[in-house]
Amino acid sequence: MVSARFQDYARKKYAEREVFLAPLREELENGFSGCTGDEAVCMKFLYGTMPLRDAGEYAFSTFLGFVRHALWLRENVEWCKSLPEDIFADYVLSYRINNEDITDCRAFFYSQLRERIDGLEPEEAVKEINYWCAENAAYEASDERTASPMTVYRCGKGRCGEESVFAVTAYRSAGIPARQIYTPRWSHCDDNHAWVEVYIRGSWYFLGACEPEEVLNKGWFAAPASRAILIHSRAFSDFSADGQQESLGRDGAAVYYNNTPAYARTCRLGVTVEDEQGRPCEKAGVAVEILNMAEYYPAAVLTADGQGRAEITVGMGTVRVRAWKDDRFAEALAVLPEEKEIRLVPEFSAEEKEWASDIWEQEEWTPPQEYPMHPGKQSEEQKRRRERRFAEAGAKRESRFSSYYEEEKAAEYPQEAFMLRAAGENFGELYEFLVRDGSVDRRRMLHSLSVKDYKDLKKEVLEDHLLCERGDWPEDIYVKYLLCPRIGREELTAWRGFIRAYFTEEEKREFRRDPERIYRYIRENIRYAPEQEYAALCATPAGCLKLKYGSPESQNILFAAICRSLGIPARLNHVTGKPEYWRGDSFRIPEEAGGENTKGRAALVLLAEDGDSWNYFRSWTLGRLEGTGFRTLDYSGCMPENNSLYLALEKGIYRLITVRRRPDGSQCVLRRTFALEAGETKRIRLKCPEEKNGDRNEKIPLQDFALRDADGNAHMLSALTKEEAAVLAFLGTGEEPTEHVLNELLDCASRWNERGHRLLAVLRSPEELENRTLRKVLDNVSGIQVYAAGREDMERTAESMGVDSEKLPVLVIVGNGPAGIYACAGYHVGSVELMLGIAGQYEK
Repeated sequence: MVSARFQDYARKKYAEREVFLAPLREELENGFSGCTGDEAVCMKFLYGTMPLRDAGEYAFSTFLGFVRHALWLRENVEWCKSLPEDIFADYVLSYRINNEDITDCRAFFYSQLRERIDGLEPEEAVKEINYWCAENAAYEASDERTASPMTVYRCGKGRCGEESVFAVTAYRSAGIPARQIYTPRWSHCDDNHAWVEVYIRGSWYFLGACEPEEVLNKGWFAAPASRAILIHSRAFSDFSADGQQESLGRDGAAVYYNNTPAYARTCRLGVTVEDEQGRPCEKAGVAVEILNMAEYYPAAVLTADGQGRAEITVGMGTVRVRAWKDDRFAEALAVLPEEKEIRLVPEFSAEEKEWASDIWEQEEWTPPQEYPMHPGKQSEEQKRRRERRFAEAGAKRESRFSSYYEEEKAAEYPQEAFMLRAAGENFGELYEFLVRDGSVDRRRMLHSLSVKDYKDLKKEVLEDHLLCERGDWPEDIYVKYLLCPRIGREELTAWRGFIRAYFTEEEKREFRRDPERIYRYIRENIRYAPEQEYAALCATPAGCLKLKYGSPESQNILFAAICRSLGIPARLNHVTGKPEYWRGDSFRIPEEAGGENTKGRAALVLLAEDGDSWNYFRSWTLGRLEGTGFRTLDYSGCMPENNSLYLALEKGIYRLITVRRRPDGSQCVLRRTFALEAGETKRIRLKCPEEKNGDRNEKIPLQDFALRDADGNAHMLSALTKEEAAVLAFLGTGEEPTEHVLNELLDCASRWNERGHRLLAVLRSPEELENRTLRKVLDNVSGIQVYAAGREDMERTAESMGVDSEKLPVLVIVGNGPAGIYACAGYHVGSVELMLGIAGQYEK
């Protein structure tokens, strides 16, 4: 079934990769001996193009499962038979979507879908599959590790990146080409988002993952996407690169394509990089950066051509352009579409520090304006059908997952009940691990893990990590940095026993005597080939040792794993990501990893009033110059206490950024670049950017209406807001934009409760009270009253405030009158923080 062109491509790629696969030669030869001709070609395609790390993590049989299912679809499913071969290869056959854990699940997914889509036209099959996705998964905020599609299916929850991987898996399982579409950072709010595109009848169409609509090219994210600077997709080969899509280049094994023009108004940005003599800097690096989460985030990284030129199609807002050549770099702000051409001369370097002026510099950032690229609307009949089927999908999902939670068994472990509830179908794995014996380390280990780990951990893996000597370590050191099987964002595997068996007794003795030798061993034996990898992935400790390749992050994880396997507490530094081991009374960075003695240290003292308003990755960040770019340090959760914050740092050049985001999405920014010398203690007063103007929001008269409480009693909006302003929130529980707002309320619960703000939550139906996130908000956030109101009241209020009533949630600050002070609708990450700031200005 495969063409000569595909055979040639697969064999060429595999031949180029063979030197890296040498440690797996015997396994691969045995595997290929059991393949048909077409299977062998497809397997060589995968092994020749996959992130190298995958070859060391998963068995040959895992990839063969993907190949056999794809070839079966190609032969037996009509819409798959007629696909162009390049589309089939990259978007049906390809096993990897982003950075998810890989399990051979395509045949299982197809078995769940086959009867539902039998006989349907492709458009109808796409919608039906998305309803199935909604029956089995819903949005839940979580950490950055991407769970496998099978984990999402078995726990029923996932963040947008996981939902979209889950949905793409479902589509590819049915022979419908699909890909994840991603905006790495929004410009108008501090977040990102991922959704899905499917290929039918020769064109790509978008839809929200696990968010079915009755028509294609519709989703709540369409309006935010029209404000994006960059939207891209990826494939793990360049077989489908035909010039019809703008290529953004490669990240090792991943090939990126620019999808922005399909969602937003765009312009062409050109960057010319020259040296000080005006000569073009061939192959200079160029990054287009978005200000998001108080940092300059490189949304796209390009390579200049022989004329020092790089071009890209982007949305029309403010970006920061950075260029570098050798050890020098330059930066400039570009306001698009006015400034479409940027010329940069790399002149700054880490060695020459005079350019680090140590003064506050101000910038204004404006996001693209919203524009209706996809204005089509659903009929009233389609809306009602969607509402009915979406509610049915939610009920099926909740019913399935509630059946996995066994009350009697959970009652035996009241402190672990929340883990068992979060585990979904994985309930049995956790319970069987807990009941195996009375070791207190079983509970300690589970409490050291994240909520996501409970959803996909295996008891056999945890048993391996119980082989850990208690010794006389302090409790917190022992549990967090020795017993715990989680080091970074790697997959949880049984690496402890593997590592102990891998090294000789002499090697282990030497490692225990001097942990610095562990780091030297890794540097000497584990190589890194970035052009063969995908930066969003990290290898497991066993995979690293098996293949003898691993990224810097993977090598750091391996260092900590070897230490813990040999009874040495170790961790990754939460600020810098560097590996550290416990020696005596403190953690140390290995010298070859950049560890410095105390003479090389410096300190920064940040002075700030109103310390609780300085939220890291929201209103400020600190970055350190590494090479030709600043790496943002991770001080999440750190806030000034008693109006100051002490930070112990390495000497170097740093950049401090403070941000004020306005309700319209624009940002006022202050940045300060300075050098820290060894032994120096620098004091800087955090400065909040000034408002563009000091005017308060204009009050807009609202038509009064009644809100009904749970007992059916009517309360007029004017009466509820007569004494003090309140946030009126028309919610759409279970849908991602509302889930964001509810999670933001939880994040700022202490400040909300302290200030005594009120929120009038208007639900569409009493059943929405069963939403888990809403229940958690009601339990933890004070001043919330739940009501019902007529849809016409919501529509009239939204219209008065100039926001779209179809984009839930609709949030309105309402004061005496009633009068609207500020409103926003739909996806508006950071809206609760904005509400806190605006509502605090109004006593009545």
